[in-house]
Amino acid sequence: MWLTRSIEEQTRRQRSAEDATVTSSSGSAIDALGTKLHGELPSVAPFGIACVPPDGTQAIVMPVSDGSVALGILMQDCKELSPGEIMLYSAGGAMLILKNDGTIVANGKVIA
Repeated sequence: MWLTRSIEEQTRRQRSAEDATVTSSSGSAIDALGTKLHGELPSVAPFGIACVPPDGTQAIVMPVSDGSVALGILMQDCKELSPGEIMLYSAGGAMLILKNDGTIVANGKVIA
C-alpha cells in the first residue's frame, strides 16, 4: 500500500510537456508562455532545419534533465500534403514542397 502511494506521488510530481505561446525568439532560443514563462529555451529541430518562430506561434515545451526545451511548433494546416511529403515554409509566404513522386514545388510552381 505505501509503495503504491509513493509511486502515485512521484508520478504526480513529474513534469510533463505543455502547450505554450512563443513570446519572443532569437537565434536558437525562444521565450514561451505556458503554465509559466519559459525563458531562453533551446529549440530542437531535425538536422538541417533551423527556424526562428514568430511571436504567437504555438509551441510544445518538454521538460528535460537540464531544464526544458522547445520541442517543436504545432503544425499549420497541411491539407496539400500526402503522407510522406515534406513542406518548408516561411512567415513571409515562401513555400517548398518535396512530393512523393520526386517533384519539388516552390511557391506553387513545379521546379523539378
